[in-house]
Amino acid sequence: MTTPPSKETSLRTLKNLLIVKPSSLGDILHALPLVEELHSAFPGISVDWVANGEFVRLVRRHPGLRNVWEFPRKEFGRPAFFRKMGILSRNLSANPYEVVLDAQGLLRSALLSRMAARGAGSQVLGFASAREGATLLYDRTVKIPESPGHPFHAVPRNLLFLQALGAGGGGTPGPLRLHYAPEDRETVDRLLAECGLLPGEPFIALHPGARRESKRWPSSYFSDLLRTMAKKGLPRPLLLGDRGEASLLSQIEARSGVPVSVLAGRIPLDLLPHFLSRAILFVGNDSGPLHMAALSGVPTLSFYGSSDPGRTGPWGDPQRNIVLREPIACSPCGDFRKSCTHMTCQVSLPPQLALDAVLLLLEGARERGSGSVPLPTLSGSGPR
Repeated sequence: MTTPPSKETSLRTLKNLLIVKPSSLGDILHALPLVEELHSAFPGISVDWVANGEFVRLVRRHPGLRNVWEFPRKEFGRPAFFRKMGILSRNLSANPYEVVLDAQGLLRSALLSRMAARGAGSQVLGFASAREGATLLYDRTVKIPESPGHPFHAVPRNLLFLQALGAGGGGTPGPLRLHYAPEDRETVDRLLAECGLLPGEPFIALHPGARRESKRWPSSYFSDLLRTMAKKGLPRPLLLGDRGEASLLSQIEARSGVPVSVLAGRIPLDLLPHFLSRAILFVGNDSGPLHMAALSGVPTLSFYGSSDPGRTGPWGDPQRNIVLREPIACSPCGDFRKSCTHMTCQVSLPPQLALDAVLLLLEGARERGSGSVPLPTLSGSGPR
């Protein structure tokens, strides 16, 4: 549902549109399917995007975007911030956007949206649930049809903008479509070869990190899972993370007692979706890489506690994207809680439960003909 338009603008011939979604990684990934649907609904449309500097190279990989402008969020408080904001302002001024979609819903994104909507008849649309007074800067608001106990997932939530533009509800988004050149594929081939993998050899990607401690499955559990996976003779595991997670990954490997390739800060963010698309399975916490894998069509196993998988869980077939979650009274406690004194929602998910889910997902991969090595026969109780 949307509030009535405050300006008379014909959207049937919509040609220039801007999406303001600066962060975070997972939120950006959940908004990218909107680009495909906009092109389907409005043939010939040009779509631009505003993203934080660290995500610009990744977002530019999407073939449906004409321009991706940098918002220098990390430069705030430094002289470079004003210089880069001047560049952003000039880029926005040079493009007469008929519609600006604030998919972030914060005061700073609303201000950016208002900055971009300078032309006569330009409209700014945003969610009615936006915070920090952002709705005061919108021409039209989009209501999210959710209620307590009935969350609305981020992917279809972003597609609500289509209804507001008079284009219906959109279809079911397909796999994430990003552009990679032959040299990009060669870079990924080289990284996999350095891990000792043969061409086409299946591997399991494990990502134990997360931006907040409250989202992390215990590192000791990852070590136990690696050990039991090795005993079962499963495809080779690779531990992934950024440079800041190097110590975490090394501790998990050392504790497991099995040889594991550790890739800490080795994979550029914009190449990570292509790297993960090569995996036979992804195992990790609620984080950007999880959503990269799920949107790339890779089966995933994830652990949720502080956040609600109904709102921000991996998007795709539930049988290919298993979410382990302990139904305790304080979960979910909110996407903005950074720490917890007991972490019951995470420590209550034992490694054996995760192993059963891994085996179930690998069995499904074998039935679909994925992989080139024998996989073990399922055993155990399976995921609950």
